Amino acid sequence: MTKMTKKSAILVIVSGVLFLAVAVFAWVKTVHYRGEGVHADAVIVDIETTYFDDDTDHEVTVRFTTESGEEITGKLDAYKSGFYEGKTVPVLYLPDDPHDFTYEKNGLLLPLILGGAGVFLLVFGVIGLVRSGRRPDDGTDFDPGDGSAE
Repeated sequence: MTKMTKKSAILVIVSGVLFLAVAVFAWVKTVHYRGEGVHADAVIVDIETTYFDDDTDHEVTVRFTTESGEEITGKLDAYKSGFYEGKTVPVLYLPDDPHDFTYEKNGLLLPLILGGAGVFLLVFGVIGLVRSGRRPDDGTDFDPGDGSAE
């Protein structure tokens, strides 16, 4: 079995920390919108689709009216296969900055997945780092007295 090098283990640990940082950021953002955000029904006014070699990107533009009557148009941070122009979707906007809004149905699944991946990478990296400091056991017995391996 090939052991992880010290450099590889450190890279895996750094990756785990980055995954955890993104997970915490996404979790805090979602909780903030749910706690402080104001609900509005937004209408999808445009869906711009860009095709890449192996991927497709959808940029959704919505328009909604705040409680104070201000009309806001901006990019939605989500796309679902059932979206189409004219469809009404729920958003949460921040009252002190209504241009800062999110799709209301964004859940906590993504932060949980990213956090789980981050923990896995951290554990895997730490184990690899600890094991990288040990001598490999290749199954041979070495006797320094006669200079041969059995």
